[in-house]
Amino acid sequence: MQQRISYHTFGCRLNQYDTEAIRTLLGNEYETAKEGEEAQIHLVNTCSVTARADATARKAIARIHRESPAAKIVVTGCYAQRAPEELAALPGVSLVVGAADRARIKALVDRLDNAPGALPNSPLIAVSPIWTAKSFLEVSITEMTEHSRAFVKVQEGCNEACTFCIVPQTRGPSRSRPFEGVIEQVRALVGSGYCEVVLTGVHLGDYGLDLPDRRRLLPDLIESILALDGIERFRLSSIEPASISDDIIELMASSPVFARHFHIPFQSGSDSVLERMKRRYKAKEFDDLIRRISERIPDCGIGTDVICGFPGESDDDFLRTFDYVQTLPITYVHAFTYSTRPGSQAEHFGDQVPGDIRKRRTRALKKLSSDKNRRFAERHLQRTLDVLIEPTRRGGMIKQSGWSDNYLKVEIENESTESSQLDSQINKDRGHSKIQSIRITSLNADGTLKGIPIDSGINSKPETPIHSKSLR
Repeated sequence: MQQRISYHTFGCRLNQYDTEAIRTLLGNEYETAKEGEEAQIHLVNTCSVTARADATARKAIARIHRESPAAKIVVTGCYAQRAPEELAALPGVSLVVGAADRARIKALVDRLDNAPGALPNSPLIAVSPIWTAKSFLEVSITEMTEHSRAFVKVQEGCNEACTFCIVPQTRGPSRSRPFEGVIEQVRALVGSGYCEVVLTGVHLGDYGLDLPDRRRLLPDLIESILALDGIERFRLSSIEPASISDDIIELMASSPVFARHFHIPFQSGSDSVLERMKRRYKAKEFDDLIRRISERIPDCGIGTDVICGFPGESDDDFLRTFDYVQTLPITYVHAFTYSTRPGSQAEHFGDQVPGDIRKRRTRALKKLSSDKNRRFAERHLQRTLDVLIEPTRRGGMIKQSGWSDNYLKVEIENESTESSQLDSQINKDRGHSKIQSIRITSLNADGTLKGIPIDSGINSKPETPIHSKSLR
């Protein structure tokens, strides 16, 4: 009998892509469980970027085992690579698979299908040392089952040594996907009907540096993707400050397809903190980059990450960070309260910041982020934005909302559908959403925009010259 698998993904876009890669590797012998269907196997793809991420994964595993005690639980992802024995000890876990072992996940899961006694009494741990991952795992994905946009991973691992981070220990050294493989997958996804393609990687700027000729680097890859027929919107995921060249800025400024959105980690506005973090830039260099982007690309959505309460961060250090974020044309901030990661260099740092101070600084930055994002959204009232419409479930109804190219959340006025009707439409359309031109009419209390469609697609000219970039 064909087994059903329910997938549970936590963390970044990379993990979302990795889940799709695993689904593809498992093939048609395993059916993806729909919402509400019983699954014989639950696959949990974990994140381990913070202690909270670890706790979230453990709670999810406990809930799955409580609700489906007979089901087998497979755990993979960064937490699995970092602490496999810890996860294997959790009730219900049958298999733990590391990053370097993902290519053989089907053979490992197949063993769960066998008769009782095929596995030892204790859970199977398949976690090889991460340094054994020597090349990019090529998987041909043409469908993103749970997403309206298509994620394409082009680079894995990281060669940096940021003291707060354990990514090199969980994902290994930097390795790039062959150029031709990326282009083929993007072309296939566009052919499958995806309107938006998002390029992802652990350290996107390292793309191509490990490939044999070292000639086709990230700007070349972006330029080739933008030239593909049929692509309507292209977006970059998080990218390091040093990786954003003038060539990339110019490509975004000149292409109607390249979404006006950067997410650029800052981490701190204090040079002394950046130095302890082993970040390879100064605060002023980050400042110059953000201003250069904003000047060249008006209304560009610019997000950033900040760590609050890193060891040794003084009040003055934090105030420098706060001032930079306040004055720069940053449109939103992901503020993280620092938590020690086992295995990181910072684990052994002294001068720890008290927990209540860390949390207070995080709250201050989150409030600032909310204020800045609201002001950015207000600038778009009475404009027209091209929005990738994505259905959102609320109880038994579906609200139509989505994201503009410059990363503003837009809700469609009076557009709601019963879940059963939308499920039927999603199946008919293979789950793909469309980009629509939306006239922005108002601002919700939570800072999101609200608007009405002005046509059925993206082919009309804007009503005003100040809307988002036309996709024609």
